[in-house]
Amino acid sequence: MEGQRVEVDGGIMEGGGQILRVSTALSCLLGLPLRVQKIRAGRSTPGLRPQHLSGLEMVRDLCDGHLEGAEIGSTEITFIPEKIRGGIHTADTKTAGYACLACPRSWLESLALQEGQSAQA
Repeated sequence: MEGQRVEVDGGIMEGGGQILRVSTALSCLLGLPLRVQKIRAGRSTPGLRPQHLSGLEMVRDLCDGHLEGAEIGSTEITFIPEKIRGGIHTADTKTAGYACLACPRSWLESLALQEGQSAQA
């Protein structure tokens, strides 16, 4: 699987943030580079919101990854994971956005198979 990049159309189905959360968590777990396009295309305000950005940054930090295009309103990101690492990790949406929707699923999926790893929100 090395050298492959997963391409995800973020506008399929309901076109919300769930596809972004699941795909980045799986990318982190499997060690596969990822590109997500048309992020939240099915929403009245397409693109990344603060809670999505916080979730992406947390997954990036969990696996020492590289993240491109990650800014509020962006409709495309590229994520390149490295090795998952433990420690204390924090995230703050800096808004009234619901961080629990965006972050813990990504964190838990990314840490699920990593013995001795932990995260804190």
